[in-house]
Amino acid sequence: MSALHCVSKWLALAMLLCLASGSGTVRAENPSVAFDFARMIECPQVDSGEMAEESRMKLVELKLRLSVRLLSGQIGDVEEIRVEISDCDEQIHVHDFAPATRLESQLSGEIAWTKTTETGKRWGASLGGEAPIVLSDVVAHVTPTINGGVSRREVVSETQQRLPPKQVVVVSGTIRQTHGVFFKLRPSGHSSLEGVHELIVRFIVPKTWRGDSMKVCCSANGTQKMLWLEQPSTWARTCDSVVLYLAGDQKAQEAAHRHTRRAVN
Repeated sequence: MSALHCVSKWLALAMLLCLASGSGTVRAENPSVAFDFARMIECPQVDSGEMAEESRMKLVELKLRLSVRLLSGQIGDVEEIRVEISDCDEQIHVHDFAPATRLESQLSGEIAWTKTTETGKRWGASLGGEAPIVLSDVVAHVTPTINGGVSRREVVSETQQRLPPKQVVVVSGTIRQTHGVFFKLRPSGHSSLEGVHELIVRFIVPKTWRGDSMKVCCSANGTQKMLWLEQPSTWARTCDSVVLYLAGDQKAQEAAHRHTRRAVN
């Protein structure tokens, strides 16, 4: 057996062992996440000065309470929770939503930055010679000097107030030509991805609107390390329809109940 063949077999064996050990480690560290939200939601009509009474449109508000629960692993491995809420038949449009895109800082106030500049001068001179003393034959040897004891020192301090760095904790916007909205929730020092998140969407609907069906998709995303590379991964994903009905409309509520029961069965 040649030396080259032995080296090739050894490299192949080392690669297999590395893959086996690496894949086992990744599986053990992957987080498991569960999502929970209501499948039937009451939507009240919202008063808006933008729409006159004679308008053929109105505003209704959807309030989705999303619960995020960690089943196993570390919640710190979840880098982002993404939620998409969209109209199934693309008949209604998004008017506004909350929370909007938001940035947060780990610091409570501004950062004071001070720059100090110091400059100085030091110089000296010497002059020698003979000078006669009046009314005397004595000649005095005089050596005037100006030494380096004379100096000037300047200190300039400049102070600036700088805004602290911020990180994105919420990103939101419309999708599907304003027929839906997305939210990206990210962890910060002041909040956790695990727990309940309240998402609000206001839709423009026809004046005769009594109910509808929306599609809600949630995913937990992160980064998975495979050998020496990091790849984006989805740890969990849930998609389901949510039935909406107009608040105060008893018949619309009963119809939503029937639709929800059929979907469960």
